[in-house]
Amino acid sequence: MAVFREQCSNGCRFVVRPNCALSWRATKNVIGLFAAFLGTIGVSFAALGVWLVLPFAGLELAGLAAGFYFGALATHTREAIEIDGPVLRVIRGSRRIEEVGRFPANWTQVVLEQDPRRWYPSKLFLRYQGRGVEVGACLVEGERLELASSLRDALGVPLASPPSADRVRAGVGAP
Repeated sequence: MAVFREQCSNGCRFVVRPNCALSWRATKNVIGLFAAFLGTIGVSFAALGVWLVLPFAGLELAGLAAGFYFGALATHTREAIEIDGPVLRVIRGSRRIEEVGRFPANWTQVVLEQDPRRWYPSKLFLRYQGRGVEVGACLVEGERLELASSLRDALGVPLASPPSADRVRAGVGAP
């Protein structure tokens, strides 16, 4: 599971992070195995006189290593939702932490937007007076629903759903 809840003295904190399949050490080991395999093939072909294989094996290894590196870098992002008394803060980052939203906890809505055709995953927003921050974008659908329920319980507010298109056209539930 990628959502962790911590109880604090004056509130609670939810930490959301992506699932990480490999540790950084395991990622380096996999890249090393690929380097050994491609190096063996490249040197074998170079010994046979087809030396032009070596630069392309190096380019292939560089592309593979870059893909593994950026994939590992993306799994080290964190998102913290802190409810500290009357204040709710959303903090994101991996190397540099930045606050992306600050809302009054009593007036913040938890909005779970579903795709009408269910083709795309839902989106979870924390909104206050027209401003909103999406949280839990890295979560799978079940975890996002669980986070929405936990946030609703922690804030003590009902889960708000955006008005449907039919209700907005009829003038019912329009903001």
